Amino acid sequence: MRKSVAYLFVVLLVFSMLWAVQTAAQKPVSSKSAIPAAKPATPPAKPAEPPSKRAYVELSIGELIAEDANRWTDKMAAHVSVGGFVTQVTKRDDGDTDIRICENPRVEGMDRARCIISKCIPKLPCDVPQVGKPITVKGITRYEAKVGTHWWEINPVEQIEK
Repeated sequence: MRKSVAYLFVVLLVFSMLWAVQTAAQKPVSSKSAIPAAKPATPPAKPAEPPSKRAYVELSIGELIAEDANRWTDKMAAHVSVGGFVTQVTKRDDGDTDIRICENPRVEGMDRARCIISKCIPKLPCDVPQVGKPITVKGITRYEAKVGTHWWEINPVEQIEK
């Protein structure tokens, strides 16, 4: 009986070894070399992408201010173009530049019924316009609703046309 158990063990061992050899022989050989190829010192240059042509909805300051910040309408858009007169330019400590734009160059202070704020940020710098000059700003609309400030903004400004 011991001889038959030993014989069975040897037969199973031989079959498992044959099966392992056949499985290894069936695996496809990789066409890649085992030694990694040396990479070039400089990566290949990517072709320059043309700047995206973004569609801006043209709104007047009055049209933008008339919109309810809590109710989105068909007139509203994320990217707008708004024209007006520069009445104040303020450089902030965080690097932002606030540009107050009003319907009339003679508006004093921040008149929420006739003015908006546009912000140039350090990642998208812009040429600072002169006070009193007409400009058109293009960018993303936001409603600033912090304590003491409730007005429409273009933040960040993506383009300025003087």
